Amino acid sequence: MSETAFDDYLAQWRGANPRRMVAWLFLRSNERACFGALAALEHEWLKVLREAREPQVAAARLGWWREEMQRAPQGQARHPLTQGLFATVRANAVPAMCWTAPVDAAIVLLATPSPADFAAQRTAVIPLADALAELETRAWFGEAVASPRAAKVTLLAHLAANLRGLESAAERGRTPLPMNLLARHGLTIDALGNDSPARRAAVRDCAAELRRDMADAARMQGPLTVFRVVELQHDLDTLGLAAKADEPLAALRSTASGLRGLLKTWRAARTWRSMAPTESSS
Repeated sequence: MSETAFDDYLAQWRGANPRRMVAWLFLRSNERACFGALAALEHEWLKVLREAREPQVAAARLGWWREEMQRAPQGQARHPLTQGLFATVRANAVPAMCWTAPVDAAIVLLATPSPADFAAQRTAVIPLADALAELETRAWFGEAVASPRAAKVTLLAHLAANLRGLESAAERGRTPLPMNLLARHGLTIDALGNDSPARRAAVRDCAAELRRDMADAARMQGPLTVFRVVELQHDLDTLGLAAKADEPLAALRSTASGLRGLLKTWRAARTWRSMAPTESSS
């Protein structure tokens, strides 16, 4: 493995989001190698799901990742991220099936039609969210902790990220908004590619719905990774702003966090350390 290539992947993932940069400060070097690589790996999977224009191409790329996640626990990793990740003790302690389950769920989601309503939208994403939540919980907390809160937060974070990428999804003939919401505002999927009063109203409605569910998830009990806590707080803030803003997508895409964000990250790191295994040499 090229150490530079591994570090480059981590730097790209970290540099794409200022909140990740702050969270990074509260992790030790060995934790960064495992948790950072895991988060960057998940980003690679979800990027295929969100950005590929041809479903067949996306399925082939995810198929490659599935094979990689079968090989990596056996010491046969080929990608710099998996090579670096599986050099850590924590990653090797996670059951092999946990590494392939998220990729399998992503492949299924590729073929899922646009959801009819919010309930159908959430149902479609549940397998992916559950698989990611279990993988993260096992890696960060070292055991099979039941994680309904982590699963719900992961699901809603995925839907919020999809909403932020609305125009890109529309270009690929997809919609992050349920079809009944489009109908309510007289929109088509093609129309989502252009700004309009109707699109803004639909985005506000969707943001308000996600914000309500996100607030419920925030009040639940259960372990969350530091990265998830930081993103949860950011999603709560930006979804709340978007639900009321004249320019809801701009509000949703805001990256500002400031001192308040730093304090929240510090508290999240303290909470995680109080729950995490005492072993820290992985």
